[in-house]
Amino acid sequence: MVSEESKHLKIAMEAEAQSILSFWERYAVDPHGGFYGVVDSHLEPHADAKKHLVLNTRLIWTFSAAYRVLKKQSYKEMAQRAYNYFISHFTDSQYGGAYWELNADGTVYDATKRTYGEAFAIYALSEYYNAFRDKKALDQAISIYRCLEKHAFDEHNKGYYEALLQDWRFEQGKQISNINPYESASKTMNTHLHLLEAYTSLYKVWKNVDLKGRLQEHIKVMMDKIVDHSTWHFKLYFDRTWESLNYAVSYGHDIEGSWLLWEAAKIIGSDKIKECVKPISIKMAHAVLKEGWHRDGGILYEAEPMKQTNWNRSWWVQAEAVAGFFNAWKLTGEDEYYLAAMRVWRFIDEEIIDHINGGWFSFAISDKKSVNRIDGWTCPYHNTRMCLELMENIKI
Repeated sequence: MVSEESKHLKIAMEAEAQSILSFWERYAVDPHGGFYGVVDSHLEPHADAKKHLVLNTRLIWTFSAAYRVLKKQSYKEMAQRAYNYFISHFTDSQYGGAYWELNADGTVYDATKRTYGEAFAIYALSEYYNAFRDKKALDQAISIYRCLEKHAFDEHNKGYYEALLQDWRFEQGKQISNINPYESASKTMNTHLHLLEAYTSLYKVWKNVDLKGRLQEHIKVMMDKIVDHSTWHFKLYFDRTWESLNYAVSYGHDIEGSWLLWEAAKIIGSDKIKECVKPISIKMAHAVLKEGWHRDGGILYEAEPMKQTNWNRSWWVQAEAVAGFFNAWKLTGEDEYYLAAMRVWRFIDEEIIDHINGGWFSFAISDKKSVNRIDGWTCPYHNTRMCLELMENIKI
């Protein structure tokens, strides 16, 4: 049963990837340069909206990866458009790294060096090199990696600071942002998770011994400091010495982290590391499987003890749940994970995919949230990656 259904799933993933990418080709391109910073719920572009590093780098990654797998010329053109805009406008030629946010005209609005954004730059540039073998892209990725190691790495306590000034100096007040509610949180799970995938991606194309050591250490920090071994959820916000600052659970990050940790362990290639990571990956996926479901289907965004649960079902959480449960099935052979992946995929088809205009809604239709279809955080990366991951891992 699983084998026959997998064939149909692989076909569906390719069709959905092309539908997602077609939406972005149709609605995201700013004729004045790069991509719109905002396209609202009515599919109207906001030409005056700021342009975000996270969106631009995710577009580089998405269209590069899509071209590598699907070999469609228009994907190459979109990847190159995003890459060229990044190099021309987001890169800091004076201090290195990339700016966090630009004005609509491409001038710098926020020059802060947020490690989260720098991680996505490394991730994007590594995949761009992987797809097109452009040495300048790899050199830029390596340059940003070295900036982070020189300035953002905490030699004493390990891990990486959340944010630094344009010239890479640390300032406590700069740690707070729309992805970090605590000024005292010098380190966050979210940033470390995406730095994990960035270093994994870079190591795939640049087998540097120092990078390998950092990636190994980063895996250990994720397992020892960020995974809560009493609940198998991630802890989210930390001070400089890794004291946790709240008790919230982020189901989307948990299931995403469960498979990204395994990807990192695989790329290192050490049996010892894989033996350590595998049971943690499975336990994290199992915790989401048992605790993370919305009563009407789909995976919850987050929950926090003594506070109201966030019942919304975000698009990216569902995408990561499909990839994460599928990975858990591959690791264990237990069909409950495969069935969970299929259950979430059916929910996506019913509640998240816009079958009229293409692309995905940001939240489930029944959540009744009218929000942007494109903005700094709403992108084609999680859902396209879900499609590509399953396409590449389903063996027919």
